[in-house]
Amino acid sequence: MLETTMATNFVAGSNLKGCAAGANWTFLLPRLELEQIVCIGALPLTSLPTLSRLGQQVWIVSSSAQQVRHIAEASSRIRLRNLQLIFADNPAELPFASQTSDVVVIGGRSGLRRLQRDHALLTEIRRVLKPEGWVYLEFGGLLEALFDRRDMENLSEEFGGAQLFWLTPSQGEMQTAVPLRDRAMRDYFLNHRLYGPSIELRGWGHAEHLLNKNRFVARLTHRRGALAGCGASNGGDQLPAYLQSILREAGFESSNYRWGLSAPGDYNSRKVLFFLFDRASGTPEFIVKMTRDPALNYRLENECHALIELRQKEIGCRETMPQIAFHGNHASLAIVGETFIEGVPFRARTRATSDGPYVRAAITCLTDLGAQTADHSAATPLQAAACLKILFDRFREFYSLTPEHDQFLTDQIAAIASSSDPFPVVFQHGDPGTWNVLVTPAGGIAFLDWEAAESKGMPLWDLFYFLRSYSVWVARAHGTRDRLKGLAQQFLAESSLSALVVESVERYCVEVGVPRHLVEPLFYTCWMHRALKESTRLPPAELENGSYVRFLRLCIAQRDAPTLKQIFQRSSDVS
Repeated sequence: MLETTMATNFVAGSNLKGCAAGANWTFLLPRLELEQIVCIGALPLTSLPTLSRLGQQVWIVSSSAQQVRHIAEASSRIRLRNLQLIFADNPAELPFASQTSDVVVIGGRSGLRRLQRDHALLTEIRRVLKPEGWVYLEFGGLLEALFDRRDMENLSEEFGGAQLFWLTPSQGEMQTAVPLRDRAMRDYFLNHRLYGPSIELRGWGHAEHLLNKNRFVARLTHRRGALAGCGASNGGDQLPAYLQSILREAGFESSNYRWGLSAPGDYNSRKVLFFLFDRASGTPEFIVKMTRDPALNYRLENECHALIELRQKEIGCRETMPQIAFHGNHASLAIVGETFIEGVPFRARTRATSDGPYVRAAITCLTDLGAQTADHSAATPLQAAACLKILFDRFREFYSLTPEHDQFLTDQIAAIASSSDPFPVVFQHGDPGTWNVLVTPAGGIAFLDWEAAESKGMPLWDLFYFLRSYSVWVARAHGTRDRLKGLAQQFLAESSLSALVVESVERYCVEVGVPRHLVEPLFYTCWMHRALKESTRLPPAELENGSYVRFLRLCIAQRDAPTLKQIFQRSSDVS
């Protein structure tokens, strides 16, 4: 049971916000298996781990002694053993043999002007590049925009081809790349908020969005990327060669698709996404997901296996569940192509109430998933309890418990072990928060992001998780920003939403076949499990302030709260 969870090595702080691997521009390269990378000038420190992983040798050439010192300190701190630094007043004399570099990167925002002015540097770059090598650079500003066409023609002539990209945001790590000539793709990304905002206004989401879409503001925050060299498509929109190869092996013709890249989020676990559009369509046909780090391949591979298994079980359809179109691997990174699900984010369509049709439809989907996959012979209560005992032991390594709370959770697991009823194992989505739900054009519900799926999971856990997530959102919609206070009001106390919780749990138990006396232990072990998963996103010093461990403690302390009393009292009535 819980094979995905049991195979995970939980390390506190291993997936912290703001620590995502950088150098997202590398996903635009024709291939990601490189021997020598040369970086000239300033590069964000966040890009160093990615470059070190992709290249056998990475050279940073800088005329700034301070920059060299900062990079040396960062490299030593994270133990990058293949990164070398060169302090050079004149980078036009590179200490490398001819035709030895796969990629030369020009750091900063003035790369295009620099190459235009410094013919000696241009000649030197041409000398050290392999015949199939590439130059990558970025530029921006109104003055740069005036010279796009002329300079791109020069780059193309110098290096045998050049491709130009529209990038966002205007500063920092690139989060969006679209072939510059594809205005329709750019508009799609802007309209669907698939971009990094160049202008950020906290608390002014709609105004911020309108400003970032404004064409005048776009010119002021102008940012472009250029990839020049063998295989670049002279301003065209062909996919990177490594993706073309995977599509071709799956029987798809890559030239049939327009594309845009989105690399969102502050977490290293977030995927890099390629949106593939049929040339005759304004809606994506496929989303291609890639990991940023091979250590996280198992998450994407698990999603791939889960969706294939659900399709084999004939659960879901193309309109409500992603279908696997192709998958592969390049440079040790997992790549999965899924059919695109058209829809609107759940929170943009539903009302913050207990009687909305979409919240009830989402609950029905999770209940149906449990009912359609329930297996009462796959595991005994004793086996389920043994699995939870292992997770509880890991939980204790991270979180402090009072003797009373420790004994309480021990008793919950023991209650499962002592059950004489069959234990229903179900297929779990694993992360059914409201942010992972779409409302389709036909009014259906689609759950996305199945990377945490469990083919032999715990009953009720998906439902509990969704209801908690929805309760937090409802509380915020009613003005309660404190998450724990909002849960106490909406989820635990008597409210219209608590009635939905009780009704949903009752229905789930009936349709899936969950013995009523297991509701309480499954409820508390659900939050123990979520707290364990959350530990990777928390610095070790902040573990005790985690959302799920605090909610777990609150529920133990208020186990006689109206909602819990009702869903647990029903179990005692039956037993």
